[in-house]
Amino acid sequence: MNLSIETRKIDNVIFLELAGRVSVLDTRLRELAEELVECGERYLVINLANVSYLDNSGLGQLCLIYKLVKNRGGEMKLLKPTPRIRKLLNITKLDTVLKSFECEADAIKSMPILSAALSA
Repeated sequence: MNLSIETRKIDNVIFLELAGRVSVLDTRLRELAEELVECGERYLVINLANVSYLDNSGLGQLCLIYKLVKNRGGEMKLLKPTPRIRKLLNITKLDTVLKSFECEADAIKSMPILSAALSA
């Protein structure tokens, strides 16, 4: 199954809903993230619940997106990684950098600009 990506926005957070395979053969995720950041978006949540396959290139894309967003003062979080993806993140120790959430509301609340606004 090829990768499909749907986007939606809640408050200042862009959700990227992925379905299919994130692999070396498909760089649309990285390209879309670059476009969003160039347009001023700084807070991304990538939903991995429907990702059937993620290879090392897919992990690399997630790392590149994370670095791109962080360098612009933003945040990137993962939502609902599958057990296989969670295991890959753990084995590579990326779970210490790429924070993941099971609940959309928790991912939104974890964004610094939003949590600061909520506590004010």
